[in-house]
Amino acid sequence: MRRRPEAGFTMVEVMVAMLLTAIAIIGIMALFITQSKAMGFSRHATEGTALCEDKIEQLRTQPSGAGNGTDSTIDEKGTTGVGIYKREWSETISASYADIVCTVSWSDNGVAESTKLRARRKL
Repeated sequence: MRRRPEAGFTMVEVMVAMLLTAIAIIGIMALFITQSKAMGFSRHATEGTALCEDKIEQLRTQPSGAGNGTDSTIDEKGTTGVGIYKREWSETISASYADIVCTVSWSDNGVAESTKLRARRKL
């Protein structure tokens, strides 16, 4: 039995291997891009919720009648003038309680997103 000295891969085998590798790499890249976008949205939504919670707690400790307000371009720490968030709040007073509504909005990759929290306090 004789061996061929040129034993190796054929061109078709190499092309199929390259095609399968390219498909796997494209799939991994698509997964990475999707995960990065989801991570960014989750971070912004969490920070927006924390900004709402901070404002609601601040309004709950003040005397009633705080009314409405807006903070433009705030960052995740609440510093005004440097961030991507816009925070709006309103306080509606009824007979024995006050309803507080806080909304934080931002743009995430050109898409407008927002989070809204509601609270009630006794007068």
